[in-house]
Amino acid sequence: MDTKTLTDILQSFREDLPDHSQTATAIDQGASLADIANQAQAEGLHEITTVLFEAQQEAFQESPEATTDPGVITQAFIRDFRTRLPNGSETAAAIDRDASWEEISECAEAEGIHQLAAALLNPEQEYLRGSA
Repeated sequence: MDTKTLTDILQSFREDLPDHSQTATAIDQGASLADIANQAQAEGLHEITTVLFEAQQEAFQESPEATTDPGVITQAFIRDFRTRLPNGSETAAAIDRDASWEEISECAEAEGIHQLAAALLNPEQEYLRGSA
């Protein structure tokens, strides 16, 4: 996804956000994708969080040091996401015990952490296709 397209997408989301939104403030201030995604996740803006995750994955894949292994990318995303979960969360517990992506996704969905569940759905399907 090129920078102009991402900027257009962010502005489209921004138009729908109230001015007091922390996500809106992050977009207005030109914050990094990670910072905008963190604010969006904290405010429960699942759609924008998912779009930003996909953009970050794409940017990572295009970088010279990128790995082409989606499993490595997904594990890094899961580890990063874990840092934002409370310790009492079932999803956090599943991540801590290195549960399968399917179990982590199910826990996330049950706890209303839809962006994590959605992000794990595609890599899980790719993994299953590759092992079949």
